[in-house]
Amino acid sequence: MPDLTPPIVALLTPFDLDGKIAWGAFESYLNGLSSWGVKSVIANGTTGEFPSLTLDERQQVSAFVRRHFKGTLIDNVSSTCTDDVKQLIAGTNGDAVLLLPPYYYAGASAEGLCRFFETALSENALPAFLYNFPRHAGNRIDNALIERLLGKGIRIAGVKDSSGDLRNALAYRTRYPELKVFFADDAGCLAALQNGLHGSVTGGANPLPDYLLAIQKAWINRSDKSLALQAALDAWNAFRSTSALTEIPLVKAAMGARIAGFPPYVRPPFTTAPAEAAGRIRTAVLDRLSALHTLLNAP
Repeated sequence: MPDLTPPIVALLTPFDLDGKIAWGAFESYLNGLSSWGVKSVIANGTTGEFPSLTLDERQQVSAFVRRHFKGTLIDNVSSTCTDDVKQLIAGTNGDAVLLLPPYYYAGASAEGLCRFFETALSENALPAFLYNFPRHAGNRIDNALIERLLGKGIRIAGVKDSSGDLRNALAYRTRYPELKVFFADDAGCLAALQNGLHGSVTGGANPLPDYLLAIQKAWINRSDKSLALQAALDAWNAFRSTSALTEIPLVKAAMGARIAGFPPYVRPPFTTAPAEAAGRIRTAVLDRLSALHTLLNAP
């Protein structure tokens, strides 16, 4: 099992104005995450706009992150085509893989979902994490499905739960204490730790992973600052939730406050944040960094 030190950052995929992957910006971004203390990342995830990438691009991203990030790499190999999943697994540079249930055909039967995962993962030798994101996939991963897969000999290392419901993540943890369960909700970062989960995954706090790192450190050290840190992060969560922009364009614009020249461009169906909105977003990031500095230096 790789050393999965949370919080895990779900990487953005930077593009240039023409929609090509901006490799120079990508390298600066990975260097920035490392310098801020991030030890584990997910490549080709939802925040990375993986449905907009070709299989070849996804493999290029995996290889690039492996070369330029020294920590643990989880590669999202999700596809509705099991042969594509196998191809991505065969070509991955990741320490572990992450797999959604099939999407588009919402409400698939339990037998059908089991067949999908069994076919996709039967030859996989890497630690495999199931990716529960029913809002986008239209199918959910429940304990009964995990039971089926384990019974068929499919090795599962853990679950990334993006359901937004902490109770769901806790149900995995209670039923399968041997699995690593990560909760993907920035508002629940502290609650995940308080309830015995292995940590959190963030996409929305890409420009502010310092908060999640600080919350985790405060929790480990039993510091009473953990509540104040979560409250300060929640101000960023509230800013995002009240924005007219969808999350990925917003977070890409926000990253420009931390990485000079980080490109805000997105692929369809998203639209790039207007310059005026991008300025407000970056100001909000700088405000949260100032608040973090104040909290960490308070007696």
